[in-house]
Amino acid sequence: MAEEMTARQQIVYTAKQMGSRSICNAKTFAVMGLIFSAAKCTIEKVQAKHDTTNTAVAGCVTGGALAVKGGPKATCFGCVGFAAFSVAIEKFFDRHT
Repeated sequence: MAEEMTARQQIVYTAKQMGSRSICNAKTFAVMGLIFSAAKCTIEKVQAKHDTTNTAVAGCVTGGALAVKGGPKATCFGCVGFAAFSVAIEKFFDRHT
């Protein structure tokens, strides 16, 4: 099909595909931010302190929630991966403030 399209048609088609994928990615990122923020705020309110443990637990909840459709193994990897990433980002930004 790409051979039959002109260059202009290919550009328009590609732009539409990129737009639809961008919207999907934006929605996923918004859900991820919502879950992480809600979990972290709830944990900080319960513990009444701000520390790295809160970030790790919120990251674990977020990663697990996003990967739950993939089964238990994916949920565990999502939990561990997002928790590690969240702690690394927090350590990086705490060092620069």
